Parts: sequence; structure tokens; C-alpha cells
Amino acid sequence: MLTDQQKKYRDRANRARRELFKEKEKFGAISDGSGKRYRVCVYFVLSGAPEKAADFLEWFEKEFADDVGEPAFLLYAALAYYRIGSLGKARRFLLDAMLSNIYLLPYLFSRPLPKQDMWHSSNWAQPDYIGEIEELLEEPTSQEREWFKEQFEDKLFTNVRNKYIETFRVLQHADDFDTRSSILNEWREYASSWRANEI
Repeated sequence: MLTDQQKKYRDRANRARRELFKEKEKFGAISDGSGKRYRVCVYFVLSGAPEKAADFLEWFEKEFADDVGEPAFLLYAALAYYRIGSLGKARRFLLDAMLSNIYLLPYLFSRPLPKQDMWHSSNWAQPDYIGEIEELLEEPTSQEREWFKEQFEDKLFTNVRNKYIETFRVLQHADDFDTRSSILNEWREYASSWRANEI
């Protein structure tokens, strides 16, 4: 039996999803400046329907193949897959959530990370972004938070995180275009290698 709050979230998820599908049907493409594509998954998880969130994510990955995501969305995608038992997909989204904001996961298991001397690619990557989504961060259970911690301390997550911080620390102090391009290309090659082989 759904609570009133869960019903509200389910309705919001269905409405946002419907609007995306209508736009696709009408124009052949989706121009989503308001971020509805991120909210559908979040709302379905909050409504107690992780399987619907996972179904939407399958469509999302085809429709927005190059979308880098947003930290809360990536976290909730990990939660959706974790709750339906798809741990491989949950782990992949959790790793992307960690890289989208390296302060997010430590905050969730009560070990806040101090602000790093590194280039933050957007406001979403900044530590104060967490305050903007604090209400959404109440959803994970204690068991899920423990799983976040286990993954965060895992060898792959640790190696990728260290490489990420090292790369973006160097970017913070790199001024010319060619140097920055070279550093980012090296990171992309590294990211491609572990995505292909290790998750």
C-alpha cells in the first residue's frame, strides 16, 4: 500500500516520463532544459518502484547515450538497480555518481571529504551541491550506506578516484588549451579502459 507521499512521487514520475515521451513523439528528439530526464528515476525510487526506475533507465541510456548524468540521478540509478538485485549495474552507476561529485558518497556514510585542490567541472561537482540535494540523501537505508562504503573503499573505486583527483588537481593549475586537452584525453583513455574491463 502506497503512502500519500509515495503516490505523489509516482504521479510526478509518470507525468515527467509522459512529457518526455510526448516530446520525442512530436519532435523526434528531446530538448530537456529543465532536467525532467533526471527526475523520473528519482521519483520512481522515492515512490517505492525501483523496477519502474530501472525500466526507465534502459530507455534513458538509449535515448541519452552521451549524457553524463547528474549526481542525485546517478545515485538514485544505483539505488534502483541495487534494490532489484542488479548489482553490476548498481556498481557502475555508483562509480559514476562518485566521479560526478567525489564528496557525495563519503557524506552518505558519515565521513565527509574536505574540499580538494582540484578543478571542479561544474556546480554539481562542488561540495556545497550536497546541501542542495540534502532531502534526497535521506532515502538510502543503513544497509545501502554500508554498501556505498564498501564500494568506495574497494580497489577499483579507490584507484579510479585517486586518478580522478590527481588529474583534476593538475587541471586546476594548467592554463593553456593544449595542456588541458592532453590531460583530459589521458583521463578519457584511462576511463575507457576500466569501463571496458573492470565493471
